[in-house]
Amino acid sequence: MTENTTVKATRRGASVPCMHTPETMAPMSQFERRITRRPDNAPTVLLQGRVSPEVRAEYKAAADASGVSVAYYLEALAAKLLDEHGSMPLVESPRPQREELPIPAA
Repeated sequence: MTENTTVKATRRGASVPCMHTPETMAPMSQFERRITRRPDNAPTVLLQGRVSPEVRAEYKAAADASGVSVAYYLEALAAKLLDEHGSMPLVESPRPQREELPIPAA
């Protein structure tokens, strides 16, 4: 072992080299070139959702072509829709709504 390698004790008392050393750690983000700050330091919140792999690929391709992150692309797209229509467009439900059965009043 080298001088810089940290050692971590296991439950059995044996010593093993620590898996994460400064020499072996890679940057957390592969998109370091995209790290930017908002000019007005506006607060942000997390927005998550699941989409099909094809839709995700389309968003990523559009964001890459625009030179921005997917998060910024989605925010700019929403802002554009709001500006053009005054509100977000409504979409149809992916599943048909359950029909309410008529129950005669007792």
